[in-house]
Amino acid sequence: MRRFQSILVAVDTVRDGHPALQWAVRLAEHNQAKLKIVAVQPDLPWLAKAIAPESETAQQALADQKLRVIDSLAQSVRDQGIDVTTKLLSGRASFAIIHEVMRSGHDLVVKASKGARSHRTGFFGTTGMRLLRKCPCAVWLVKPDSAPRFRRVLAAIDPAPNDITRDVMNNTVMDLAKSIAEYECGELHFVHAWEMFGAHLLEPKYTVDEFAEAKQLAEARVSAALDRSLSLHGLTHGDDRVHLEFGELGPGHAIAELATREGIDLVVMGTIARTGLTGALLGNTAEQVLDRLECAILAVKPDGFISPVSLPDL
Repeated sequence: MRRFQSILVAVDTVRDGHPALQWAVRLAEHNQAKLKIVAVQPDLPWLAKAIAPESETAQQALADQKLRVIDSLAQSVRDQGIDVTTKLLSGRASFAIIHEVMRSGHDLVVKASKGARSHRTGFFGTTGMRLLRKCPCAVWLVKPDSAPRFRRVLAAIDPAPNDITRDVMNNTVMDLAKSIAEYECGELHFVHAWEMFGAHLLEPKYTVDEFAEAKQLAEARVSAALDRSLSLHGLTHGDDRVHLEFGELGPGHAIAELATREGIDLVVMGTIARTGLTGALLGNTAEQVLDRLECAILAVKPDGFISPVSLPDL
């Protein structure tokens, strides 16, 4: 977990509790990392300025209140001997946070999975989803209403033969998941979810036995690829902590269902598996997982990830 040296934690000043900050402080202390606490002040709509001149005064009062909150939070962190700074950002939350990451070179963003006033259904809010898709560094989203304790950690990996990029990503995911589980004195699980490409087209053309044989052969190849990734950790696909899941509705469905079934507190996964790819999308598997997940997630970007967000000219 000593991978992270410059942590940005975004807090929602409307909330009384800040579990994302609690976890970021623990990380900063463990890693001897720098910590920055930020809040975001949305821009005032032009129409509000036009029809309600007093709205700018109210906007400034809100900004001052947010600054007081994050400064107070920072002081409590400083009392613990941790190097912390604060900053009030402005604009759309996701873009403001990404711009700050780019300016300051942060290597991790920690945030509640959903804001108090989010209108998005599901576990993750709009800002969280945008950060997962577009933020250039790792993103850790935690439950907004409970202390972050990760007793059961799931590393989601995606091995493939002769794919160095995926090998690097898988090793990063497994190393991080292992270090978190050890730090939390928790239980570590691994999952690889797979599917037979074009199975719905092939099955009607095969007899039942032929299709079962084809599926068995495919699973054997997947198992061999998984074993190659797990070998560095002294594991095989037959270990009780390793889950090889066949996803009839797609790998993402299978991973999310496993996380629910096993009572997972944190899923660690890579977002996309190719370098040099502008990260406008997470990839099908990650999107499916996030649509159904109800626990914290640590999403790691691959080497060479290019955010689709660019810094504005200053």
